[in-house]
Amino acid sequence: MRNNLSTDWKNVKDLVIYGFGKVAHDNIKFFKTHFNILYIVDSDIGKCNCEYQGIKVKHIDEVIEELGNKKTVIMTANRNALSIGEALEKHGLKEGINYCSMEQFLTEWFWTYEKKVCLMEVHTTITTRCTLNCKHCNMFMPYYKRHIDYTADEIMNDLDLLFKHVDYIVAYRLLGGEPLISKELTKLIRLIGDVYGDRIGSIGVITNGTIAPSEELIDVSKRYDVQYDFSDYTDAVDYRDKFNNSVHIVKDAGLRYRVNNSMRWCDFGFPTCNRMYSFENVREHMLSCGPLFHGLNDGKFYYCHVSWSADKAGLLRNASDDYINLKNLEVSDDSKKMILQHSNGEIAKGFVKLCKICGGCGNDNTEYVKAAVQMDRKQKMES
Repeated sequence: MRNNLSTDWKNVKDLVIYGFGKVAHDNIKFFKTHFNILYIVDSDIGKCNCEYQGIKVKHIDEVIEELGNKKTVIMTANRNALSIGEALEKHGLKEGINYCSMEQFLTEWFWTYEKKVCLMEVHTTITTRCTLNCKHCNMFMPYYKRHIDYTADEIMNDLDLLFKHVDYIVAYRLLGGEPLISKELTKLIRLIGDVYGDRIGSIGVITNGTIAPSEELIDVSKRYDVQYDFSDYTDAVDYRDKFNNSVHIVKDAGLRYRVNNSMRWCDFGFPTCNRMYSFENVREHMLSCGPLFHGLNDGKFYYCHVSWSADKAGLLRNASDDYINLKNLEVSDDSKKMILQHSNGEIAKGFVKLCKICGGCGNDNTEYVKAAVQMDRKQKMES
């Protein structure tokens, strides 16, 4: 159980950021608009002794003795945040007093001191169809018997429901399947930008790069500063020319983008070979996985977007407290607190139902598989 922030965080103006990876690159801009970032620290010497957006990046050994007098926000994936916290504790720093995770800071600090609901990252699936057929897809797309394409209006309805209770989302990502399959993607980005552009820090698209962005999509992406995250699976699937072309189109347009080279994935086991976690250990297992992103689809807000997809694919029936049904939620301080608590994993039974049989992405899952191994047609028909 995490510790609440001590009262001396109330008037904090200066912060130290721990972690100089993907999460920090996505979120530093937001933090800079609200706080003075003293510096960024990291344990990887190869990332240090440089500057990012005018902020110095230092090695942890250089500053560890002074962190006891500062407030540090750990800006990494939750599985890394746990080990960083343990390392800081060995130097006498205390959780909630000297440091906290980014998600805790966003949800607890903004609510306690500004009465605002601020979420770190929310994902929405626009289509469950994909150009690839990955056996170990973490959204289980090859296992769908019937695929779904959402309209822009349907997804905007979901955002309307969520923004009744939420003030700000730092990062909002559209994904699939392969989102560029959707004929509604350009329209959706335009609507999101027009209606909620001032309440979303960054709009993004997660793509495997098999489909080249159209001119129209690039134009609207430039208008709303959309970021593209390319998942590079060309070591497993032969589409290097298509991938490079997609990246070049985005790069030449001057858009923000990142290429993620996934060499291996955590093996969830589910749905082909379920892991069974005991009732006593399943909450700890869930928090070890601890997704930084939460899900929004079908008028429901999910702690784990993967659990939404498992249900939608017909692989598992979710329990009613695995999500918050926004359609049934009246606007109040209680509803806002409910959203915050759910995003922090405060679920009535203590865990998401899927966690009992899914290996997840936490430190306790040491089973890995090669990324993007493709299922053949026979395997898909038998699944």
